[in-house]
Amino acid sequence: MRGARGEIRQNPTSDGRAARVDRDRVTVRRHLADSGRQGRCKQPVRNRREGHPSPGLEREPAQSEPVHRLQHVGEIWLLNYDVLVGIGSDGLPSTETGLAQSWETSADGRTWTFHLRPGVMWQDGEPLTARDVAFTFNYIVNNEMSNAVYLRGVEKAVAIDDITLKVICAKPKANMLLTQVYIYVLPEHLWSKIDPKAAANSFRNAPPIIGSGPFQTVEFKKDEYVKMVRNPAYWGPRPAVDEVIFQYYTSSDTMVQDLKSGAVDGAQVIPPAQFKSLENDPSIKAIPYPLYNWEYIDVNCYDSPDSLGNPVLRDVEFRRALAWAIDRQKCADLGWGGKADPGYGIYPKQGWPATFDPFYQPAPEDTIGFDLEKAKQLMDEAGYRDADGDGIRDYKGKPIKLRLWARDISPESQIQGKLIAGWLRQIGLQIELTVVDEGALGDSIWNYKGDTYAPDYDLALWDFMGYIDPGDSAACFTTDQIGNYNEMNWSNAEYDRFNTRQYEEMDPQKRIEILKQMQAIMYAEQPMIVLDYPAILQAVNTAKWDGWSPYVGGSVWDNMISRQSYLDVKPKAAAAVTSEGASAATIWIVVAVAIAVAAGIVVLIVRRRRGRALEE
Repeated sequence: MRGARGEIRQNPTSDGRAARVDRDRVTVRRHLADSGRQGRCKQPVRNRREGHPSPGLEREPAQSEPVHRLQHVGEIWLLNYDVLVGIGSDGLPSTETGLAQSWETSADGRTWTFHLRPGVMWQDGEPLTARDVAFTFNYIVNNEMSNAVYLRGVEKAVAIDDITLKVICAKPKANMLLTQVYIYVLPEHLWSKIDPKAAANSFRNAPPIIGSGPFQTVEFKKDEYVKMVRNPAYWGPRPAVDEVIFQYYTSSDTMVQDLKSGAVDGAQVIPPAQFKSLENDPSIKAIPYPLYNWEYIDVNCYDSPDSLGNPVLRDVEFRRALAWAIDRQKCADLGWGGKADPGYGIYPKQGWPATFDPFYQPAPEDTIGFDLEKAKQLMDEAGYRDADGDGIRDYKGKPIKLRLWARDISPESQIQGKLIAGWLRQIGLQIELTVVDEGALGDSIWNYKGDTYAPDYDLALWDFMGYIDPGDSAACFTTDQIGNYNEMNWSNAEYDRFNTRQYEEMDPQKRIEILKQMQAIMYAEQPMIVLDYPAILQAVNTAKWDGWSPYVGGSVWDNMISRQSYLDVKPKAAAAVTSEGASAATIWIVVAVAIAVAAGIVVLIVRRRRGRALEE
């Protein structure tokens, strides 16, 4: 995930660790490291309007796409705001977690009617009605905010009465429900006064930030912290904690050591080498889980004279030969310490609802395995032979030289890059392996010569965290996304036609079958060589704390989808010691995560008020 960079601390100790602050607090710590994840909007690209309505909680949330680039900001919004349709712990739309308590569609799939729960209040005491939801939808769509992509096909939203909303679409919209998790409902009485251009670029939402969620942002200091307090008027279950503070720190090593010592009660995106020791700790639950993510070799397929990539990569047969020279299992094992599965398509094997699982497994006869001799044979058959006996295959009389780039911020990609470079050299290709800066990589992929798109790369090791709706991930790789999300610059007319169909197919199982057909098309042509599905590594202290609520059996927090743990987490009775007349002692939960900005650790501090003392 792309994001702002910088080091942020509050009350650090001499060794750089977070000093405990205030009383009766539960602390959740997150280490942030740029990884290009969660529906990756990687670079400001042409033909995309930047920004969308932004509460402005971080360094530049109003000027980027914070829901994707700054996941910790999305986590804050998840607590401060509500969405129309929330997601349950099973990964499916729920009538219990959002503003809508029921909904239905018209026979033609073009009109959705949502019935909102009555009596919901904004945090300033104003009533929340269907008019606020209609305003939010129309504000985003009419002003082409960047998160309008989730409302693609919506013509308008209309409030029928205080608790009834109609959304009218140009065509059937199969992804309507799941994508609501990315649309935070805004108060019309405040946001109608904000110029859309300012909202997309320069607006900063000063606290207290008015939403309707279980917590409210009441204070933030740039590059230091964000403080949230429990919303006493929240319509849902009362959280067991009273305050949440997001705060930045540095050093993932310190973070993991704190977890082991008990000073930190949880961590996310833990380095694989350190994760194994946590799996054997009886006071800690180590959680390897997927979240729509995959790793791949990005192949420059751009079929244009403007491309600055090697033209051999436009040939399907050449790409398939490359794919036969990649040992995906070894990439998973060595790159991720065994915490990854070998990859095929863009949907990981785990983390999906049982009734809506798009995972694609090619038939045995179609599966591309690891076979260097097979790769050589395919190269020969496609006409890429070593014409002059120098050990390097030729194309139009010149040796085939390919640039292979690993990312400076990803040690996993560097390990895999060395493996892959070795295999490709063994089949007769000249490979120049380079570790490049993430920003420079993006600049080369979205390179322009004047106004002409001219991608300047060959092969790049990258990763992608897709969307909760699998169709949105598939849509990133259509022809109309060349120069935007489709950084491989791959074009396939049949894939494009299937993409149109999947967005209009209202039967979930029929839609899943279309998505699998799309994966088969992509797999056959290998525009991206999917390597593996790495687990995101999270751990929490379960000796002292109850209530960590997993999302689809995996992540217990910081997934930007489920806020259940924030509502449920509480100290175990066995871990609490009380005494009459004693003042409340400090209680800490610290959860650390490496996800967004290569610069620091964010600490989530949750304060729980008690009438009696609680001691660790």
